[in-house]
Amino acid sequence: MSRITILVWTLFAAVTLRAQDYGALQYMLQKRPANEKFTTNRWNEHLFLSAGIGPYHLLSNAEERASVGMNAYLFVGKWFTPVHGLRLGVNMAYMPTNYYNSKIKQLGGSLDYLMNMSALAYGYNEKRVFELIGVAGLDAGYSRVEGRGKLFGGGHLGLQGSVRLSPSVDLFVEPRIGWANDALTHADSWRNYRMTGTVLAGLTYMPTIPIATRNHTDEFDRSSFWNHTFVSFSSGVNVLKVPGIKNSLKGAGPHFTAAIGKWFSPSSGLRLSGVVGYGDTPAGSESNYLKHVDARADYLLNVTNVLWGYDEDRFFTLSGVAGVNVTGVKGTDKTANYLLGAGVGMQGSFRLNRSVDLFVEPRLNVYGKRYAGGRGYFNSDQLGELNIGLTYHATDRRELSTGTKFTGRKFTDNLFMTTGLGAQLFVNKTNLKKGGAWGPIATATLGKWLSPSSGLRLVGTAGYFGNYSASPSRERHAHISAGIDYLWNITSTMSGYNPERVFELIGSAGVNFAYTSKSTRQWTPGLDGGLQGIWHLNDFLGLYLEPQVRVYGDKMVKGNLGFMQKDVLFSLSAGLHYRFAPYSKAAYRSRFIENDRRMFVSVAGGVSGLFVANKDLFKRMGTGMQVSVGKWFTPLSAWRVNGTVARMDITRSQRMHYAGVGVDYMMSLATLAKGYSTTHVIDVVPFVGATIGTSYRHSDFAVVPGIDAGAQLKFNVSRSLDLFIEPKVGIRADRFNGIDNGRSDRVVALLGGVTYKPRGAGRVTHSLAQDFKPRTFVSLGAGTGLHNNSASRNDFSFRTDLTIGRYFTPLSGIRLGVTHADLRMAGTVDRVNHTQVHADYLLDMTTLLNGYVPDRRFTLSGIVGVGLNTSSAPTAKVSFGGNVGAQAKLTLSKHFDLFVEPLLNMYNAKTDGRQGETTSLSANVLLGTMYRF
Repeated sequence: MSRITILVWTLFAAVTLRAQDYGALQYMLQKRPANEKFTTNRWNEHLFLSAGIGPYHLLSNAEERASVGMNAYLFVGKWFTPVHGLRLGVNMAYMPTNYYNSKIKQLGGSLDYLMNMSALAYGYNEKRVFELIGVAGLDAGYSRVEGRGKLFGGGHLGLQGSVRLSPSVDLFVEPRIGWANDALTHADSWRNYRMTGTVLAGLTYMPTIPIATRNHTDEFDRSSFWNHTFVSFSSGVNVLKVPGIKNSLKGAGPHFTAAIGKWFSPSSGLRLSGVVGYGDTPAGSESNYLKHVDARADYLLNVTNVLWGYDEDRFFTLSGVAGVNVTGVKGTDKTANYLLGAGVGMQGSFRLNRSVDLFVEPRLNVYGKRYAGGRGYFNSDQLGELNIGLTYHATDRRELSTGTKFTGRKFTDNLFMTTGLGAQLFVNKTNLKKGGAWGPIATATLGKWLSPSSGLRLVGTAGYFGNYSASPSRERHAHISAGIDYLWNITSTMSGYNPERVFELIGSAGVNFAYTSKSTRQWTPGLDGGLQGIWHLNDFLGLYLEPQVRVYGDKMVKGNLGFMQKDVLFSLSAGLHYRFAPYSKAAYRSRFIENDRRMFVSVAGGVSGLFVANKDLFKRMGTGMQVSVGKWFTPLSAWRVNGTVARMDITRSQRMHYAGVGVDYMMSLATLAKGYSTTHVIDVVPFVGATIGTSYRHSDFAVVPGIDAGAQLKFNVSRSLDLFIEPKVGIRADRFNGIDNGRSDRVVALLGGVTYKPRGAGRVTHSLAQDFKPRTFVSLGAGTGLHNNSASRNDFSFRTDLTIGRYFTPLSGIRLGVTHADLRMAGTVDRVNHTQVHADYLLDMTTLLNGYVPDRRFTLSGIVGVGLNTSSAPTAKVSFGGNVGAQAKLTLSKHFDLFVEPLLNMYNAKTDGRQGETTSLSANVLLGTMYRF
C-alpha cells in the first residue's frame, strides 16, 4: 500500500507541474506573494461540502495486516484566502486485521489545514480546471472490535487533486498517510503507533452565489398557503442495530414513505410522514419479521439557504432533518408495542426541474428498548435508514396562471385514456430474490376529470406473474382485473389549474375485482393505490410512468407478504396518455357530411390462438384472416361487420379451425382528442363487439358465440387507403377448442392489414331510377375449399363455379349457377364429385352504405342463396342446401371485373353418403372474372 500511495503522489505532482508549467528557476525569482485575498469573504462565503470514499489499509505491523478495508468521509470547510483553508470531517471506517476474528470498526473526526498549491503558485482563478491541494490534519476517534472500544488519536498528511466539473462541483482524488496510537488496533507495539493509508475519491460542492450581492428573502412568496408546499415519495432500506455489522446488514428490509410538508421560510419547514416497512428481528424474537408503521413530524432546516441565501433555481440543496416518531412495531413480542422515538438525518436534494427534486436521505432513529429489546447502544434500539425518492414542489399559482378556467359542462369534456405495458410482482420475501417471479402486465384506462383536482377512471389490467412460495419451481398465474379509481391531481391542488402544464403528478386509490388462475379463490376483490407521473408531449399525447400496489385477501395464491397476512401485487407500468378535446357535435357534423368516404372495407391477416398464461401462448399460435365492411355513421362512431377464419393448435398434435361472423362498435380517439378531420395521420380506434361462428376439430362441429374487444392503430396513407395494426382479445363459449373445460375459452389475436375507403355519393343526391341501367353478367371462378367430412384437415377440394345473373337495381341482383367440387371423404379411397345448382340473391353493400356511384372501382356485395346438391357417393341422396358469403369486386374496364368470393355451403350430409351425420359444411374461396354486357 505504501508503494501505491507514493506512486499516486508522484503522478499528481508530475501532472500538476506539466499542466501548469512549474519550474524551480522560473519561480525562484518571481514567486507570488502568499497573502492574496478574496474580494469579499464573509463567514458564509467560500464554504464547501465534500464527501469521499475509498480503500483503507494498515501499512505498518505486517503481522497484523490483512485485506483492504473501507473509509468514508463527510467534510465541511472554508477557504479563508485563495491559498489557506480549514475543514472539519467525520468518518466511518472498518479495517480487517489478523489479530481478531472480526473487523475493527471506527467512528471519528478530523480537523485539516488545506493549502491550495495551484493558487499559491499561479494566483487565484475560480475558473481553473485542475488544482493541487496539500492536506495536513489531526484525527480523533473511537475504535471497536469484539465488543471492546477505545479512544484513539493521530494525524495525517495528504495531497488532493481536484478537477472542476461545473462552477459548483469538483471531482477529487485524495491519497493520504496517517499515524495513530496503538488504541486504533487494540494491540501494543514497540513503536506505540500504527501507520495507515487511504485513497479517497469523491465530490466537492461549492455554492457559486455570494451572499453579499443579493437579497435572500424578498423572492420567497407567501401570498398563498399552497406556495412552498410539497409532497414526497421514497423507498429504501432500514437496518436495525444488532451485535455485528454483518448481522445488522443481513437483517435489512425495505420500507416506503409518503410525506407532505411546507416551507414556512427560506430556512425552516415542517414535514409530516407516514412510513411502513419491515426487516429481520433479532435472535430469540417471536417472529422472523420486525414490522413497523410510523407517523413522523420533522423540522427541516435548509442549510444551503441559511449559508448562501434563498435561490429557487439552486441545483443542490442540503437540509437537516430532526423530528419525533410515533411508532407501532411488532415482531420481538407476541403483541404490538407503541412508543415514541426521535430521528435525525440529512437530505441532499437535486433539482430535476422547477417542480421535481430527486433526493437522498440517510436517517437515524432512536427508540427505547421496547422497540426491539434494546440490542443497540446504551440499552436502546437504533434503526438506520437510507431513502431515495422524489419531491414535488408547489410553484407560484399567480405566476403560472394562464387565465384558463376549468370547464366540464358536457360529459365529453376532460376525458382521457391511457394504454401501457409494464411488469408486476407478487410480493413476498422469496419472490423478491427471484427474477422469474416478475411477469408482464398490460393496462388500459378511461377516465374523466370532474374538477381540476378530482377525477375518476375505469381500469383494466391483464397479465401474469410467477410465484415461488408454493414450491422451488415457479408457478405461473394469469391475472386479470377491472376496477374504478379516484384520482387526485396533486399538481393542480398545489399549483393551480394549468392545461398547458408539461408535468403532472397524480395520486390514485380505488377498488378492483380480479381473476387469478390456479387459485383457491379465483375471483377476489381488492384495493389499490398508486402514483402517476405524466409528461405531456402536446395537447393530445403524453407519456406516463405509474407504480401501483394492489392488495387482496390471503386466499388469492399461496404465500403472502409475511409481516401482513395479505396478498400484494406491485406493478410498474409505462405508456401513452391521451387527452380528448371537447366534442362539438354541430361543428364536426358539417365537415363529416362533406366526407364522401365514410364506408370502409378491410382485409387483415396475422396470428391468433387460445390464451394461456405460459410460453405455450406463442408455441401454439396459429394464423387468422379477417374481412370487414363498415361505415362511420357519426364523426365519432362506426359499426362494422366481420368475417373471420382461423386455424390454431390446441396441443402439439391437435389443430382446430374456426369460421365466424361478428359485429363491432368502433370509436375514434383522434376525433375525441383533436376534433374531426379526414387527415389524421394516426388514429386509435378501440372497439367492442359480439361474434358467432363454428369451430371444427376432429369432425366435431360446435356453434360458438362470444364477445371481442381490442383497439386498432390506424395510419392514414391516402384519402382512400389506411394501414392498421389490430390487437384484440375475446371470450368464447366453452367447447370452442373442442374440449369441455367447464368455463369460457379465451382467445387473442394480432392482425395487420389494409383498409380501403371507396368514394360515395357524398352530398349529391342520386336518383337510382334515373342514373342506374340494369346489366346482365356472366362469371367464371375457380378455387378451393375445406369440408368437414374431408379425409384429413389438409385435404382441400378443387372447386369451379359458372354463373349468369343480372342487377335489376343499384342494390339488388340475382344469379343462377352450377358449382362443381371434388374431394376425398373420410372413410373412402376414391374422390367424390359434388355438384350444386344454386340461385343467389346479391346485395351491393357498398351502394347500401355509401350511395350509388356509377364509376366506382371497388364493390362489396353480400350473397345469400339456396341450392340443390348431389354427389357421386354410392349412397348419395339429393338434398337442398344454403349458401352465404361475400363478393369483393374490382372493376378493370367497362365490361370486365375481377372478384374474390368467400362462401359457406351447408346441406344434408346424406348427399355425401354420410348416413350417421346430419349436416355437411364446406368453407370455400373462389377467384374469378366477370363479364358485363
